[in-house]
Amino acid sequence: AVVSTQSTGEKVSWLVRYPEYAPVEYTAPDIANQTSDLVDPAEITLKTKIQFNKINYATVNNKKWTIDRTSHHGNYNVVDGIPQNPKGRTGVIGRGSLQRWGPNHAADTVVTRWHRDNQGVITKIDGLPVLEFVGIFRPAFNEWAIPGGRVMPNERIFETIKREFSEEALANLSRPAPEQARISEMLAEHFKLGITVYKGYVDDPRNTDNAWIETIAVNYHDSTGKSFSKFPLQSRAGGESGSVGVQWIPIDHNLDLFANHEWIIEKVCYHRDAYNPIKEPKRKENEVWMTGV
Repeated sequence: AVVSTQSTGEKVSWLVRYPEYAPVEYTAPDIANQTSDLVDPAEITLKTKIQFNKINYATVNNKKWTIDRTSHHGNYNVVDGIPQNPKGRTGVIGRGSLQRWGPNHAADTVVTRWHRDNQGVITKIDGLPVLEFVGIFRPAFNEWAIPGGRVMPNERIFETIKREFSEEALANLSRPAPEQARISEMLAEHFKLGITVYKGYVDDPRNTDNAWIETIAVNYHDSTGKSFSKFPLQSRAGGESGSVGVQWIPIDHNLDLFANHEWIIEKVCYHRDAYNPIKEPKRKENEVWMTGV
């Protein structure tokens, strides 16, 4: 696979002239060879019925589909019919390993509770309580991450959040049907109220000049420590709770997570008035913050 590794430094911005810019063209074979009508075509032509910067509607096999091609950051440029990454050059053109040209929408679920010692007392550093969150290990990138994934056509954000957390942190798809139903009920009960801490572009290594990931990150917090402890954490590979696949990770040091997930964790600490070891500024220009789901 090809990821965005070309360093363009101060020439990342499209506003800076860069006549010698020679990005690699790449679309993953497994993406390019997909024939589903719900996956974008490998090439954009005059016959391609994609309306960028708009909500798109399509009927496939007599079923209506809604695909969001808008950006959380407003309208993005479309040059010669091809969308342009609003954050600038990446060193790669094409769709890379992403299914859609332009924004690929995702949702991330930050499940937190207070870190406690063996006596059940909340850990504090510098007088502030320490959080811990459910993290998953992504072997493809050799990094820990927040559970999350792409928003499917016709899917609401809340549905994506529950589905991705149950699949990535609870291995729900590999469980018997009665247990799947029980976990779905638990998620519906405990995921009623959350705070949306981040909404926007993700600094993901899979981004290209023409396709990129944007996310909505929602935090669900268990202040008592009694609710989320009932979640049977288990990785997709079948590892037990506490394995390297999925586990509670204390936020007591400067974490190095997948993509810009440490930014998201930093914002959760800010919202929860918790100890914040993440060495990032509280807010960045053009970030969009929301409260409530």
